[in-house]
Parts: sequence; C-alpha cells; structure tokens
Amino acid sequence: MNKNVLLFFVFLLIYLFSIGPDPILGDSLAFTVVASKGFDLATNATNHFLYINSLAVLHKIFPLINPHYLFVGFSIGCSILTLCFLRKFLFLFDVKKGIIDLVVLFFGFSFTFWRISIITEVYSFYLLFVILFLYQIFLFIKENRRINFYWSAVLFGLMFLIHIQTILLVPFYLYFLYENFKSDKMNIIKGLLITTVLFSVLLIPVIQGKNSFTAIFTDDAWGSSFFHLDFKIFIKSLGRNLVFLLYNFLFFTYFIIRGLHKVPFKKYFIIAILPYVFFILKHDVSDSYVFHLVPYLLVLVMMAKGLENFNFSKKYLLVFSIPLIYFMTFKIIDSTKIGESINNETGFKGGARYLFFPPLKGNPDILKFIEAYDKNKLKAKPAFDRQYQYAKDWILIKSNY
Repeated sequence: MNKNVLLFFVFLLIYLFSIGPDPILGDSLAFTVVASKGFDLATNATNHFLYINSLAVLHKIFPLINPHYLFVGFSIGCSILTLCFLRKFLFLFDVKKGIIDLVVLFFGFSFTFWRISIITEVYSFYLLFVILFLYQIFLFIKENRRINFYWSAVLFGLMFLIHIQTILLVPFYLYFLYENFKSDKMNIIKGLLITTVLFSVLLIPVIQGKNSFTAIFTDDAWGSSFFHLDFKIFIKSLGRNLVFLLYNFLFFTYFIIRGLHKVPFKKYFIIAILPYVFFILKHDVSDSYVFHLVPYLLVLVMMAKGLENFNFSKKYLLVFSIPLIYFMTFKIIDSTKIGESINNETGFKGGARYLFFPPLKGNPDILKFIEAYDKNKLKAKPAFDRQYQYAKDWILIKSNY
C-alpha cells in the first residue's frame, strides 16, 4: 500500500475509534437535530447555510443511518481530504516530502483538528474549502494559470455560504487581486463579481423577510463582544489563546518561531493572519480555539520551514508522542483538586477527559446531561435550556435507529 494512502487510512481508523456515543453539547447537538429534521434555509451567522443543508441532503440520501454517525462520518471525510490537500499545499513552498509528511501527521494529531474531525461541526467542512482556496491562490501566484484564479474566486464565494468568518479573509483576497492584477482591472472586477454572486445567495432570506441583513454577519452576543473594548478582557483572551496555541503545537511551537523568517510571500501571510488575531483577542469565548484553525494552515508552513535542516533522526517519535502527551495531561489533571473541580462542574460531558484528551469515546452519553439538568446539578442552568430541548429531541430521533 502507498505510504500516503496508509497515513490517511491510519487517521481514518483513529478518528472512527474516537467518536463519542452522542452529539456533544453546543453546535454539534444543534446541527445534528436540525439537519435530522430537514433543510434550514435561514442565512444567519450561526446556522452555516451550505453546511447545515449539506447534512440535510446526506440524511435524505441515507435515511437508515443514525444521523450522529452519518454526520460525524462526513466530518471525518472532510478532515481526511483537508490533510490530503494540506500536503499538496505545502509542496507549493518547496518543502521536502519527508517534512511535509511529518507536518501533516502532526496536524492530524493536534488537539483542535482531531476534536473537530470527530464531531458534527462546521469547521471540518469549512477547513476543506479554505485549504482548497489557499491552494488555488498560491498555485496561481507560482504558475500564473487563469483557471486557478477563477477557482479561487468560486471557492471564496462558497466559503461565505459555509461560514461568515470568511469575511476575515477579505483583506487577504483583496491584496491578492491588487498584487496580481493591478494593471488588469477587468480581472479584479471578475474576481469580485464571481465571489459577490455566490455571496448574494445569503441575501435571499433577507429579501423574503426571514432574517435581517445584519443577522448574516453577527448575532447579538458577538456584536456586543466585538464592539466593546475592554483591556482586561483583551489580556485575558491573549492568555487563554496562547494556552490553546501551545496545547495544539506543544514543543513544535519552537519550529514555528524558527521558520518565521524563511516563509516566502510574507505579506500574504501577515495580511491573512492579522484579522484572525484581532478577532480572536476581541471575541473572548471559551471555544475560541476553533477560530485558530484557518491561521493554523499558514502557521504550518512556518513550522515546515522551521523543520528544514533540523538534524534529529527521531522527529517522527515527537509526533507520535502527541496523543500520549494529551492522555498523560488528562490523567495528571484528573488526579488533582483542579481535575476534581472540573469533573464536578462538567462531569456530565466528560470533565477533564473532555477538556484535555481529543477522543470522545468513553465520555458520558447525552442522558448524563439530561439527568444533571433535571436534578438541578448544572451551574448556570438557564444557559442550558436550549441545549436541554435539543437533547430531548435527539433522544427521540435516536430511538428510531
């Protein structure tokens, strides 16, 4: 068997054996329940139009498969494809094959990517389109083929239909158009027009009066967070997100720093990453680690460059130690008073295991949450009201399989 095929097959098995018994609380549970019931044509910032309706189509095609496993299987498929195209993307930066395989292996094991790969979540689907978009952009820059330019415009438009977070890449896309077509205004217009036509699909429910125009870009919680400047929150967010970054990259963080000055197309990288840094620091939420995923694709190029000329024959052992490090972190914290506190507060979704170890197999099922809610064991119970209803709906859906 080809080594590359074997690599992706290994990840397929790892991800399949990491799946939990039920959708996890949050968007995963909501997406599973909503898509199981049919199509959702709203285009607000949180329903992710193209993603939720892709799930609904899958459910229509395979109605006899438990939606949880069907939708998670879709996430896994998207993540495997993302790793495939990440490999092709890294080749554009003249990175050696051995280092590329190492970086792809690392990313597949990294906490956030592993976790989003085994839940019903928009980011596995979205990241596939982002890596395809970046691949077409940099392939055009290197080879100047018009077909890659058109594909990049189409993909950029589709990305808006998946996640409005795509707006953070607008400066990058505009810079790409200006830098490559400053003397050819017609192509700038074409690039903008293709993207705008696809984006305009989001306006259909607005015209029909089903949701407001501002709802496409933000919900109330995000809006108040984004437009309110609080230095203390900024510092707190900086600390939290540095922890997320370090827990994902561990000792490989050194190679990111080492590779910073070796990366070509530095302006593209800076313009692409800075809006995400600003957004992440302003939007201080506990799950902001998912916002790191798009910048990570570019950070991995830095890491690959940092690994060049690093003479250590056991580099692969460093990568294969990552799951062990996550497991040991969970075990160590679980045995402390901090772990005990975490388990008491969030034991219904796995406690310390859920927070520090990517696989979800072995975590409590959804009935544990329902029981905790019914017995008033949840901190800030009203915040879980909607999730409770989704959980009850899921139990009814699950009973049919």
